[in-house]
Parts: sequence; C-alpha cells; structure tokens
Amino acid sequence: MDLRGEDLFTVAGSLAELIGAPITIEDENSTVLAYSSGEQAVDEARIGTILGRQVPGRYRQLLTEAGVFERLHHDTDVIYVDLHVPDMRPRAAIAVRDGGRPVGSIWAAVTASPTPEQEAILRSAVPVVAEHIAAQRERVDVTRRLQVDRVRALLTGGEPAFRAADDLRWSGPLTVAAAAPVTLGSSLPSGLLASLGLYLDTLAVESVAAQLDDTIYVVIAAGEKEVRRLAENFLGRARSGHAFVVAVGRGVDTAGQAHLSRGDADRILAALQHASRGGVVGTMRDTLASVLALRVADIFDGLGTLTPLAALLAHDEKHGTDLVATARAFLDHGGDVADAAAALHVHPNTLRNRLRRCVESCGVDLSDADTRLVLMLHLKLRGLREH
Repeated sequence: MDLRGEDLFTVAGSLAELIGAPITIEDENSTVLAYSSGEQAVDEARIGTILGRQVPGRYRQLLTEAGVFERLHHDTDVIYVDLHVPDMRPRAAIAVRDGGRPVGSIWAAVTASPTPEQEAILRSAVPVVAEHIAAQRERVDVTRRLQVDRVRALLTGGEPAFRAADDLRWSGPLTVAAAAPVTLGSSLPSGLLASLGLYLDTLAVESVAAQLDDTIYVVIAAGEKEVRRLAENFLGRARSGHAFVVAVGRGVDTAGQAHLSRGDADRILAALQHASRGGVVGTMRDTLASVLALRVADIFDGLGTLTPLAALLAHDEKHGTDLVATARAFLDHGGDVADAAAALHVHPNTLRNRLRRCVESCGVDLSDADTRLVLMLHLKLRGLREH
C-alpha cells in the first residue's frame, strides 16, 4: 500500500475502504489527526471524538481502566478492544511508533474481532502513518520556531520589531498582552497557548503568540481597549481561567514601540501575581499604584526604620497601640475623621487622639501631603506582600 504521497485524511479513507470499517488516526494524547469520512455516526464514541477532535473523557477513562493505552504503549501488534458498552462499537487498534517511541495510533471501528487480512492491512499502514506524523510535527516545529522568533523580535522593539511586522504585513497600532500563573513558581495550564491561538484564529484576530519561560506573550494588531475585551472574553471561556492572570500593556502606534507595551505587561503581571487572585485581566490603569509600590520596594527595604510606616509599626509593637490601623483607615477614607472612626468602630475623638499620637510619639504628621504619599505607597506594598 503506497500512500506516502497522500495526506493523512486520504490515508484514513483508503484504510477504511480496504478494511471495511471507519478509521480514526490519533496522536499519543488521543487527539484526532485524521479520520475517514462517510461513517462518522457509527457510535457515540466516534461522534464525540471527531466533533471534539479528541477522545471524550468518559471513553478515555474506560479505555484507561481497561488497560488499553498501556497495551498500546508496549504492544507492537493489533489489539482488539471491546468494552461492552452500548454506545461504543469494538475497535481494532495498533500503535504507531517512530524509532520505537509511540507517536500515535490507528483505530478501526469493527463489528467483530479483526480478520488476519484486516490486521495485515493495519500493520502495513503503520510506517506510512508514522512518516506523516513525523512530517506534520516537523511542520509544526518550524511554524512554532518562526512564531517564537517573531514574538521575540516584536517584544524587543526597534528595527527587529519593524522587520517582524513587515513579515506579518502589519501596520498601525499593536498591543502586547501576557498571561502567567496566578503565583510565581507555578505552571501555566496545559494547552493554554494552543487554546489561546485557536480562540484568536477563530475570531480572525491578527496576532502572534509564544511561551517564553513561564509567560505567554501575545502581540495583537489592535489597541489596548480591544485587546482587553478579547482577554476578558477568553478568560470567561477558559475552563482553567482561575489558574492564570492576563496583563494588557499600553497600545502603541508602531511596532518599534512594542517594547514599551511589553514592559507594561511585565510590570502589571508582577502586580497581579502579588495579589494572588486568578481569572483577572489587568491594565496599567487598574494596577498603577501596585506597580509603583513594587518598583520602589527596594528603596523602602533599604530605608529600614526611617520610614513613617516603620515608626508607626515600632510604636504599636512596643505599646500595644493601633496607629498603623488608624493611619490606614484615615488614608483609605480620604482624611475624613468621621468615616475613618466609623470604619474602626471608635469615637471620632478617639481617632483624633490617635492621630495626635502619630505626630507626638512617632513624628508622623498625616496632615502633611508628602507623608501621606509615602505612607500610602508603603502601605500598598505591605498589603501586596501579605497576600
């Protein structure tokens, strides 16, 4: 059987004619690569597999429990699978290997145990399918490498970004978005990059995306507002949306400025990860205070006991007072004594006495604008670190 010049769908169709049974060709993760046409509705398992482009979870679980995947991993010959479930016809299956490593499998929806002739046809198809899978993976790898190179160039900005934009035939504004795990050190959900690419392709959005270390960067030929809308829509659809956050940088007019949008996205990501709340899309407008607080964290740390917050903390620790809570409530309520006192469940006069103590005992005057600015920034940083 010489089908080396045909595509994988043609191979599946030819096998189906020779064997007399519908054929599905899958990769090692049970993702459908090709199938024969005309008999998709042979049973519910085949319908679900073709529509979802992957063996449905229920059937995959049944196959796993029956040891089918384990047999495919070790056996080199055709195996007969009959799970005795009403919505799944028996199958004849054989593993496809490339250099001894399983890379996929061929499945025939038979009505009974395969005949010697059917088994021989399936065996002869294995090297052909292996070549197709290897070639397909090589094409995917080349495309992926090109995608990564373009994303890197765009994130760099300047002349490399202009060249990448020319290759993509882009002109006009673009925005960088970045997705990362909720917390540092965690991993992104499996398949997230592919899901995001499929989502954007479905909407015909001009974009390139690549995963660099633990972050997925997406460069989209659109403005910030549109990219935020797309990100929120994707997060709402993603089943693993709670496990990651998305940062949207500023929209820029040319590819040469893309590094500015990327810089925003990285800083926003850091702020979102400190907040430790998944399923969130953030922009610089949303997170500016947190971004600034994190940017000056080293300065605050280096000042030690010289900051207003350090003075209030030391007094509270030594005397059992609540000056930090008082300052926070006063600042959170815009200097309104009555509202701040109500939030702390104390009398306004009590709050005024505490404010006087901040000045007299700690040298922290909350009527001074600079003191308020420094203290609010430091309190913001402390709050981010407490999450």
